[in-house]
Amino acid sequence: MSDPIVIAGAARTPMGAFQGELARVAAPELGAAAIRAAVARAGLSGDGV
Repeated sequence: MSDPIVIAGAARTPMGAFQGELARVAAPELGAAAIRAAVARAGLSGDGV
């Protein structure tokens, strides 16, 4: 694999209180939301990742 690796954008998950409103959201769902946001902000398609 000789393609260069770059960081094209970043996003983070929301901050929540212990056992607060985000307690029912699974970690993979939060991570997926952050990844989708970072890809969208960078103007990339999901296929380019």
